[in-house]
Order: sequence, then structure tokens, then C-alpha cells
Amino acid sequence: MKPELDRSGHAPGQSFKGHSPDPHLGKAGADLNATPTDGLTGALGEGPEANPENFSFPLSPLARTIFETVKNDRATVNDLAEIIAGESLFSTRLLKVVNLSAGISHRLSTVAQAVNVFGMEQLKSLALGLALFQMESKSPKEEAPPSAEAAVTLRQLWEHSLGCAAMAARIATKVDQASPHLAFVAGFLHDVGRILFYRYWQERFQEAMALAAAKKLPAAEAEALGLGINHLEFGALWARQVETPLWLQQVILYHHEPFGILPDQIDAETRRIMPIVQLADLACESHAIGRGGDVRDCPAELWTQLHLSAEGWTDHLQTVKSEVEGSRAIFGFDGKDYAAPAGGVEAAGGTKSPPPLKNPLPSSPQRGQIIPFLPRRENLERESGASMESAAKKITILVVEDHGSLCEMLSMCFIRFGYHVRTANDGKNALDILAKEEIHLVLLDLMLPRVDGFAVLKQMREIPGRKVPYVIVVSAGASEKDRNKVLELGADEYMPKPFHLSRLLERVQTVEKFLL
Repeated sequence: MKPELDRSGHAPGQSFKGHSPDPHLGKAGADLNATPTDGLTGALGEGPEANPENFSFPLSPLARTIFETVKNDRATVNDLAEIIAGESLFSTRLLKVVNLSAGISHRLSTVAQAVNVFGMEQLKSLALGLALFQMESKSPKEEAPPSAEAAVTLRQLWEHSLGCAAMAARIATKVDQASPHLAFVAGFLHDVGRILFYRYWQERFQEAMALAAAKKLPAAEAEALGLGINHLEFGALWARQVETPLWLQQVILYHHEPFGILPDQIDAETRRIMPIVQLADLACESHAIGRGGDVRDCPAELWTQLHLSAEGWTDHLQTVKSEVEGSRAIFGFDGKDYAAPAGGVEAAGGTKSPPPLKNPLPSSPQRGQIIPFLPRRENLERESGASMESAAKKITILVVEDHGSLCEMLSMCFIRFGYHVRTANDGKNALDILAKEEIHLVLLDLMLPRVDGFAVLKQMREIPGRKVPYVIVVSAGASEKDRNKVLELGADEYMPKPFHLSRLLERVQTVEKFLL
């Protein structure tokens, strides 16, 4: 017997399924012009077995009810208010959140008042975002984070989201034609992709953040290396599947992009809210209001674009920081960071949730192992019976990098694009591989144990009977003298860290046709 379908054509209780980024959709990969119900497929159990690139977004019973209520054209403000108010802890927390927004003439004491002020769509977005945090009803067991320097805790993510929301609303009150409430919602949800990473792939997410800190990589690039998709794309997929407004999906997807290079189809509301969220995000990071993972300088053009002065905001930031940190108890946090205890946590509504999903990385290649792999497009050709002749023509890349996580992540990235990959964690192993195997391109770090990158460059040219491979030196902290030296030793290119993964792939794809 077929299950009863809702108005979207899907069975109640189904989860929201994301899609792998499509290169034809541009940099971000999320097709925001698709209909909102695209991808509402799969049973609730699909999520735990999936990678972030192909994941079903499960909703808690309360979140599902909120979603379906707002989707119902006949639902009233009171209908939504009664559903939320029925969960006393959740409603108390939601009211605490909305009362941090600037532009409210009086304190909101009931959910119905909050719905009237924010509107059903905006309150739905806030409620679904709040439900994702899965916070306990009391202070959690304290456990040391995996790395005091690089780990991102749930409390830090929460306080960054809440602080960014409060700060965005304050900035919006000073900007013509900008809604403080819309800015608040966008600030609250701008990093929702990272919340999802924390919930379902915490180990891989933490590893990506540690890698970004250790190697000075942009955090989004480290996420793409470690999880196959970054938080911008993943958050936008979630926002589209829970049918948030288009402008909000776009803010989530593009909030790291310079305003001048945004796509032409950007919504007018997005253009008003985007710079406000960007400014609030950077300001909160720089003043340690939580942590999102992206500490960057605030571009002067943001202030200019908003017709604001950079002066006079310190008091606002201090007030927001005080309000956010002062509300820790109501959201189940104590004064210290912690890692979520094993065995599950109590959700924001007070119900017990499953423990974080376990989704370990695929078996990592051993040092020096060659891994032929078919790219996604060629996999599709295989399924359709097309020729696989092009797979045999892919070059072999040797990744020489002593940082284990970066080495493995770069390897997996190249594998996804169809390249054969070998790895070496020191210069001696690299030279051994070069002496025995045909390597077309070497990605070489300079600061290596046993034999450094300079010596590798010199000695690889002395290997008898081997064609010298194309060499891209990727290293941080090299002086101008060192950069000139590696080129004199025969390196073909030098790319300083931090680098953008897309730029590195672009260079590899450009030269590969000359290497076979």
C-alpha cells in the first residue's frame, strides 16, 4: 500500500535529500533556481549512510510539524504558535533568540507575538535552525576538545550564529531599506552548513578545521577537501530543501563572495542583506563572539557599500557579546567549551536524539600507493555503456606533503577528478617513487623531513632514464629568495599557501594535456 502523500508529492516523515555539486551550476554547485521540492526523496534512514555530497536531511518530529504547518496555506498564526508553544523548553529558547533582534519595540513574551513580528516564514526558518543545534536541557559533561587551538565546539558555533544574528540586526537598523528582522534570520543561519557538518560528520569537520588552521587554508577549501563539499553549498542545499525564501538561500550560499562578483540573478533582497551579514560575520569573528572558522580582515568597501562608518561599533559588539554569553545557561551551556558526550544529547525541545552519525572517511591510501579512479562524469559514461578510453589517459600525480591530513585530502580531491595519485610524506620516499615509476606531475611541499623540497628538485633531475615531471611547488612562508631558487632548480610553478583548491585544479587541468 502506497503511503499517503502531502502536497509536495512526498510521504510524511520523508527526509530532505541533497545533491552533489554539479560543475554546470557554477562555483557553488547548488541549483537555487530548481523547484523547492526537488530532491524530497528517500526514507528517513538514508542520511546516516550518505556522504555530505549526497545526504538526506532528517527532520525531528517538531521540526517536521513546523515545516508542514507553514507549508499549509490554510494554517494560521495561532496554529504555528500553538505547535511551538506545546514544547515549553523549545519555545522558551526560541523567544530568547528572537528577543535579541534589534528593531523590536517591546519584549516578545509569546510565540504568537514572535510570529506576528517576524512572519511565519522567517520564524519557521529560525525554529528549524534552532532545532539543528540539538542542545541539552542542562549543562553538558565537560570534555576537552580534540585540539585547543583548532577544534570548533558546538557552543562556539552556537554563539557565533546568535551573535552574528544580533549584530546583523543592529547594523540593519542603520542601513536604508534593510529589515533588521530579515538580517537577524540571515545572520542566524549563515553558517548552518557547519552546524550540519558538526552534527553528522564531526570528526571529519574537526579535521578539516584543524587542517585549515595548520596550513593556513581557507576553511571552506579545507571542508571541500575533507568532506567533498563546503558549508556554503551544504547549507544552501538544506535551506532549499526546507523551502526557505530564495534570498535566504542565496545569502547562505554566497556570504563569502565579494559583492562585486555575485551572479547577475541575485535577488534584490539578497543584495540588501548580504553585505550586512558579511560585516556582522567578520565583526563577530574578530571580537571572539563564538567561532565560525573564518577569521579575515573586514574589507573597507563593505562599510562604504553600506554607507556606514567603521567607528562607533565597539559598544554594540561588547553588548552583543555580553548578551550572548549571558544566555548560555538557558541554552544548556556552561562557561566552558565541551565536546558532545557519547550516547546522544537532548534536543532543544527536550527529547532524546541519536548520537552523532558515524561516517568514517574511506580507507586512506598508503604512502606511495597508486590509486586509479574514474571521475564522476566517466562513471556516468560507464553506466550508459560509453567508452572508458579517456580514463586510461589520465596523468599520475605525486603529492609530496608531510601533513598527513592535507596529503590525504588533496589525494582524494585529485582522485575525484579522475587522476591517478601517489603520495609521499618526506623527500626520500618521493625520490624513491620517482626512480621507480612514471610520474607526470609532482605537487611538492618545501619543508619536508629527511630530504627537503629543494633537494628533491635537484636530485630528481639526476635520476637516469626518467623523464622529468612537471613540478608545482606549494609551500607557505617561503621568501622571495626561496621562490626564485625553486624556479632555478627546475620547478615549473610556485603556488604559495594558503591557496584556493579551484585554482590548483585549474592549473593541473591546464597542463595535463601536455604531459601525456
